[in-house]
Amino acid sequence: MPTSEYEPADTLVPATPAGYRDPEPFSYSLPVLLAVVLVVTPVTAAAFGLLLWYAQGPALDAVFSVEETATSISFSINSGLVAVAVVGAIAGVTVVHELVHGAVYRQFGYRVSYGVAPQLGAFYAAAFHQFQRRNHNLLVGLAPLVVLNALLLPLFFVPIPLVAVGAFVAVLFNTAGAAGDLYLAASLLRMPADALMYDSDARHCYVFYPE
Repeated sequence: MPTSEYEPADTLVPATPAGYRDPEPFSYSLPVLLAVVLVVTPVTAAAFGLLLWYAQGPALDAVFSVEETATSISFSINSGLVAVAVVGAIAGVTVVHELVHGAVYRQFGYRVSYGVAPQLGAFYAAAFHQFQRRNHNLLVGLAPLVVLNALLLPLFFVPIPLVAVGAFVAVLFNTAGAAGDLYLAASLLRMPADALMYDSDARHCYVFYPE
């Protein structure tokens, strides 16, 4: 794998590796990311909400209930622990999501940095100042969506409704939070298999296409 000869403080754009064209900048489209979130979130909520109801059924009344009258629909939470479960689920899945990104990066031999990207309103795990192969980035990007949801879905069926609701919130947040990962995956799949990516920092990313 090509390596950068520069230290992080030296330059934003590394020397072009042999056999590659000059780099092209890569950036996320915030309107597209927002559109993905607006589509994925309700679809995920509906699909996994049905699974939660199938798994728990009337037992969910121990957590929350919906009452319909002739003039209104009221929603009530029956447990003060629900807020704690929701906050815990969101915080936990946010941390683990990025740790999974980092773990897969490390499996491929990259050095990993963690932080926050204010311009995207997101946390990140990144391999700054290292050339990254397209297929490696593809697996890094999709791993948290696949791995975490696979681990969380069985919790829908545990005989503790509060745990099942927390798992539902975590799945919903993990899937919606993967909007950037899905955007990146779609972009990577349109690139040649030998393409390289290079993150200079949280705001500057470049793609090197083979000649």
